[in-house]
Amino acid sequence: MKLDFKKFFEKNMNTKGLVIIFIIGISLLLIPTSFSGNTKSEQKESDTVQTIQYEAYEKHLEKRLSGILSTVRGISDVSVMITLENSGEAYYAQNETSETKHAEDGIQTENIHSTSNTLALKSESGNRQMPVFLKSGMPEISGVLVTAKGVDTPSAQSDIKSAVRAVLNVSVHRIQVLPKA
Repeated sequence: MKLDFKKFFEKNMNTKGLVIIFIIGISLLLIPTSFSGNTKSEQKESDTVQTIQYEAYEKHLEKRLSGILSTVRGISDVSVMITLENSGEAYYAQNETSETKHAEDGIQTENIHSTSNTLALKSESGNRQMPVFLKSGMPEISGVLVTAKGVDTPSAQSDIKSAVRAVLNVSVHRIQVLPKA
């Protein structure tokens, strides 16, 4: 008994059948996006919180640095601007698997060693898997601008640059010192 698909579809597939298949197909496409919508909004909230934390970190550094530079003899009315290069690095746990193979063909012995790292995941509510977070690194400072009264001389500017370099561990070429009017 041979089944002829063309005759089967002509006989059994009418407009109602096509509409039902179309509706099922569209609903299958929409289901994953409705589940992923929550994680995207959670990710945006997390990014916003992290941005606020780094802005607070930036402002804290600026305030402390301007406070200490204001105590230098001959320097007053200090303003500091610090720019961060990135938002820091996040470190996640990894599963490490190592495999060693020994191959002998009678003449020569060969040892093959391979190692692979995969991200360690933990299960959370709703059958979601999240990476295991270990720690985060502080953001790197990309530049510092200092404006103050009393930094008209090259020696005063050099002293300020040396102080900023010592405190923030920033290269001298990334530090600019300008006199205030």
